[in-house]
Amino acid sequence: MTLSRRAFAAGALASALVLAGCGSATDDSSKAQVSSTWTAPAGISGELTLYSANPQELTDDLVAAFTKASGVKVHVFAGETGKVTAKLDAEWANPQADIAYLASWTPAAKYAADGRALAYRPAESDKIRDGWAGNSDLFTGRDGSALTLVVNTKAISVKPQDWADLTGPDYKGKVVMPDPRESGTARDLIAAMAAVWGKDKTWELFDKLFANGMSVHGANGPALDDVTAGSHAVVLGGVDYSAYDAIAKGEPLQVISPSSGTTVTPRPVFILKDSKNPAAAKAFLDFMFAQQGQQISAAHKMIPARPDVAVAAGTRKFEDVKQLAFTWDQVKASGSDVLAEFTKRYLGAA
Repeated sequence: MTLSRRAFAAGALASALVLAGCGSATDDSSKAQVSSTWTAPAGISGELTLYSANPQELTDDLVAAFTKASGVKVHVFAGETGKVTAKLDAEWANPQADIAYLASWTPAAKYAADGRALAYRPAESDKIRDGWAGNSDLFTGRDGSALTLVVNTKAISVKPQDWADLTGPDYKGKVVMPDPRESGTARDLIAAMAAVWGKDKTWELFDKLFANGMSVHGANGPALDDVTAGSHAVVLGGVDYSAYDAIAKGEPLQVISPSSGTTVTPRPVFILKDSKNPAAAKAFLDFMFAQQGQQISAAHKMIPARPDVAVAAGTRKFEDVKQLAFTWDQVKASGSDVLAEFTKRYLGAA
């Protein structure tokens, strides 16, 4: 039997440190799709601190459900990948987080290599997709998002089918991409392109894109908001879940999977080695990979790590997204260097 559980009001489940997450807002109508119920292990108690670079509503729903099941209160610091990793780095000597839930594979792999992650294999993680588990059980991808071409159908007449189409005259000055210094998924996409095509071909593509007037604007949410408002017509590398949410709310957007392939970034979660409540942290990861936790991600239009959990209506299955032929080990090995070179070449930073 589990311990008796305390109920918490949804509004009290996150700390006042919550900022806007890496994606746009998610509508509340998806919550009814969650049907499974996870049972917490006996004996866990206390509090946890979660750093999340994922959509705020997704994070809030995961936290609310876990707290309802376990009685463990979870404080949340949320922001795009750049803000979360900056906070983790600033606290290197005195870690404050128990769990990090990131939007990019590269920083999770770096923290694992630097000895900052606690090795743990979540219960039921044997059911996740091949390649979504990090080395030595130090981090694990728990849901994912496809990087796409998001088009405002009222702002453009010719719809692109692949990345290179955006270098043509129909798209001059009409394309925006998320800043890879802030968006972990954008960073992973560029690293994957370089791994598959080589740097020369990748930089040739981006040379043409920037020569054609492509802009870089904030993380995923701001880039999508810019196109939704009609300031630009296309997001290059837009996360699919945010666009699906906007479409469900009536925005004139279309999600196009690039014909040459893209990435589906597994969003990794790991326990900090210096967690002050490792038993509760392990339980939280168990919950995140249980059917209930996975269904919450699917309800927010993410691609679940578990193939046995269905995606939300109107979204693409993992198998329906053509992916570039790379490995996450390649992205891990080159991601930081590729980002530095991209930043120097196109964003004017040394």
